[in-house]
Amino acid sequence: MTKKQARGLAEQQVDRLFALAEREARVGKDDRAIRYVSLAIRVSERYKVPARHKRTYCPSCHAFFVPPRNVRVRTGGRRLSVSCLRCGRVQRFPIGKHWSE
Repeated sequence: MTKKQARGLAEQQVDRLFALAEREARVGKDDRAIRYVSLAIRVSERYKVPARHKRTYCPSCHAFFVPPRNVRVRTGGRRLSVSCLRCGRVQRFPIGKHWSE
């Protein structure tokens, strides 16, 4: 198996793990969702998979974000603030000019 094929399989596995994490988080099984996210992160780091799911989980506690239940999203000024309600971590992302006007 070539590196390119291995990376393709790893991308499929990461996508599948995030889909499982989303399903479990929406049902309320947070421990299982955290486990799936942790496994997906390990696979993506090992095979250098592009980070498409980067904003769907908390980087410190690996909780999958389900918007009203375990994450708070606010806009203020020119940034988006995402607060994890499980561990309290706040991430801030810039919003471009075309979004605010």
